[in-house]
Amino acid sequence: MSGKRTRSYNCAVHHRDREVSSENDFHLLLEDPTLFARMVHLVAMEMLPEERDRKYYQERYTCCPPPFFIICVTLLELGVFAWYAWGAGGMAAAAGPVPVDSPLVYRSDRRRELWRFLTYSVVHAGWLHLAFNLLVQLAVGLPLEMVHGAVRCAAVYLAGVLGGSLAASVLDPDVCLAGASGGVYALLAAHLANALLNFHTMRYGAVRLVAALAVASCDVGFAVHARYTKEAPPVSYAAHVAGALAGLTIGLLVLKHAQQRLWERLLWWAALGAYAACTLFAVLYNVCSAPVDELHYLPPDPPPDAGF
Repeated sequence: MSGKRTRSYNCAVHHRDREVSSENDFHLLLEDPTLFARMVHLVAMEMLPEERDRKYYQERYTCCPPPFFIICVTLLELGVFAWYAWGAGGMAAAAGPVPVDSPLVYRSDRRRELWRFLTYSVVHAGWLHLAFNLLVQLAVGLPLEMVHGAVRCAAVYLAGVLGGSLAASVLDPDVCLAGASGGVYALLAAHLANALLNFHTMRYGAVRLVAALAVASCDVGFAVHARYTKEAPPVSYAAHVAGALAGLTIGLLVLKHAQQRLWERLLWWAALGAYAACTLFAVLYNVCSAPVDELHYLPPDPPPDAGF
């Protein structure tokens, strides 16, 4: 029997798959990809280094479950900002002031209140501060969570938030801490670390690196300027640097990579040791150091009622 297939047979097969309209019009009809398919393709091209992984991801991803962690954190930060803006008369300034009397803001004289080491990230000093953090958080965090999952993305984000407050408690204890910069810079640094490890296969690796460094430098420069020039209660910039370092280390630990080369395994153990050592030192410092008095730029707490 001949192994050749007739034109009518090929037409019938492709007609079944809706790839041709008739035997006289035998050509492939490629359907336009949906908006969701385009989004998944863009995420795969930007976040995954290997072509095989990109194709597998595009075929398997269903957005179930959706990237709920970044979305929930973003909504929480917006809600807290709206609450404090409403309490201030419905108006929010572009830059500050920080609600230093908030039970969420980190202050070294309130470091025994352990929740402050994390909750400071939902309070922001003005809508400009909030807008920058949310923009980077959504632009980088959503694709990362879509590729690596909510648990891994949350681990990187919270490691940056915790690293920022621990670093501020050791290096800059005279200031308060507010904003999600620690978590945002952790996400950004983790993504850049993944791009650098797979630099030869990532698209526009050099452009991406230069753009991220330019944006981060401007933001950190603004934070340093505000730290030393404003008369208002200063806000530490240590969270930016510590969050980026935490993202580099934890990102190497928890984010999935295309290959497991020997030098990457050694780098994995080095990152684990560095993060564990820094975290342990900061925790012991906070436990063993003397309590901090009331910060000099804050009014004293009101005396308790006499109770006549």
